[in-house]
Amino acid sequence: MNTYRRPYLGGIILITLGILFLLDTLNIADFGDLISTYWPLILIFVGFSILSKNRRHQANTDIEENTGSYVSDEREKSDVSAIRSSSVFGDLDLKFSSKDFRGGSISNVFGDTNIDLSEIALADGEHLLKVDGMFGDLHVLVPKDIEIYVAGKSVFGDVRVLGNLKTGFGQEINYSSTGYPTASRKLRLYAHQVFGDVRIW
Repeated sequence: MNTYRRPYLGGIILITLGILFLLDTLNIADFGDLISTYWPLILIFVGFSILSKNRRHQANTDIEENTGSYVSDEREKSDVSAIRSSSVFGDLDLKFSSKDFRGGSISNVFGDTNIDLSEIALADGEHLLKVDGMFGDLHVLVPKDIEIYVAGKSVFGDVRVLGNLKTGFGQEINYSSTGYPTASRKLRLYAHQVFGDVRIW
């Protein structure tokens, strides 16, 4: 299996951002001041992201029902029931068709995230799908006939959730379908992006 040639860069970026957010939360340092001081580093990281888009996207995905793993290519269609996927560089473009979907988690650091759930059917019960991104837009296409709760949030970008739109800094939309509270099959979707737009449609 192919792996990313510089595996430590993504970890360093995440650790650095985590430390900055922690210092801001503990009131030890002002995250806004740090950003304004070190914004050239952000441009460098974004530059790496742009360059990486010319490469073939590679993301390691672990399937909960399978002890193995596989490499997920662009526009790959999968019928797995539950997903755990992460990518550091490149667009993440996934489509699911499981008739026993149970949610999972997906994260992407540098690149757009596009997820097509339009062909899934849910397993019995309430299932959680968490989608997180750092730099790039996040789009999720959901089925029209399922009961769903959505929490869409972007720190620096617009948020659009099933026809509802909020623009500006630090926006969040919470949406619940009419039959969600009493449904026997339902999906709870958390879609969070730091730099970029969030669109659930």
